[in-house]
Amino acid sequence: MYLQSTHTSQKIKYIDSLRGIAILMVIFCHSHPYIAELYNVVLPPFFEIIVTNGDKGVTLFFLMSAFTLCLSFNYKTETERDPVRNYFIRRIFRIVPLYYFILLLTLLLNVNSPSISSIIANFLFLHGLSPYWVNSTFPGGWSVGIEVLFYLVFPVLFYKIKSLTNLINLILFCLIISKLVLSFMTKNNPIEDGALWKVFVYENFISQLPVFLIGMCLFKIQYKKEIFDKDLTMYKSLLFTAAIILIHLLGGNIFKSHYLFAIAFAIAAYGLSKWQPQVIVNNLTIWIGKLSYSIYLIHLLIAKLLVKYHLIYSSSDVILDVFIRFFILLSTSTILAWLTNRLIELPFQALGKRLIDKWENNQMLVIKEYNVKQINL
Repeated sequence: MYLQSTHTSQKIKYIDSLRGIAILMVIFCHSHPYIAELYNVVLPPFFEIIVTNGDKGVTLFFLMSAFTLCLSFNYKTETERDPVRNYFIRRIFRIVPLYYFILLLTLLLNVNSPSISSIIANFLFLHGLSPYWVNSTFPGGWSVGIEVLFYLVFPVLFYKIKSLTNLINLILFCLIISKLVLSFMTKNNPIEDGALWKVFVYENFISQLPVFLIGMCLFKIQYKKEIFDKDLTMYKSLLFTAAIILIHLLGGNIFKSHYLFAIAFAIAAYGLSKWQPQVIVNNLTIWIGKLSYSIYLIHLLIAKLLVKYHLIYSSSDVILDVFIRFFILLSTSTILAWLTNRLIELPFQALGKRLIDKWENNQMLVIKEYNVKQINL
């Protein structure tokens, strides 16, 4: 079968490592003095760029999420009788229990002051659809909301977009649509809070969809070995790509920074699939990567609590100050994430697996009984 030759534990270690690097980037970004509400602290320009771009760790999460979904779904379509149903069951048991737990904890600790509509939207995973909901209940919860929206459309994309050429064309089309929509949104702010709207312009599904599609593209190149078609369609797509790049270079600004980061991350992931230097793929990054979902949700809550209870450490050395805050967030969230992973994530994932196995076995029994009846007839 497909995964018997390619999906070995040795070859997928780099996926967990990249998740580990992604969460380290995100925590580093959230160690910024601004997040700690230290507004009078100014970082050196070079360091400011490094810290603020740590938010592209979410881009890496989205990229690897699409890639691993393709990897898993491709295998399941060959081995399961109802892969789509099972896919949604796995997503529910993977995402929902921990998110609900942290969400309830956030409400109990009164970290934010969300509206009732925002709370309901978060429980329905619809908070990515409104600037008033996106982060108002759960800090940083926007990425989970966008991820869930992608989960909903993923099976359709997987089944409908068969070739690499069509996928590249779809990515280029989405880049153009994203440029038009985001430019319109930027110039037409319908709410009073300009800063909130600016955040939503970046943290919405249309803005982030190309990143997911690039992750799917990585899968087709790496595992499907699709590079050039026999006909001219790929070459037409290359000309389309060249035209988009030229428009960007001439001032069109089509490739937003998170798209360029996604392309760079995809190239890096492809390289790591063949060569895995220990500085990147090692026991620590793999372990952190396995806990990354828990760490992501927990560290945001901890960051808010540190501010709420005035436990933010501030050093006269602004760079040291960031690293100290980074260490505090990483160490506390990792310890708690180990517990939530053991007590919530893994048990619910196992429950989902048992449910899938039960339904798959029941379907097998129904089919066997049907076959017996047909023979008897």
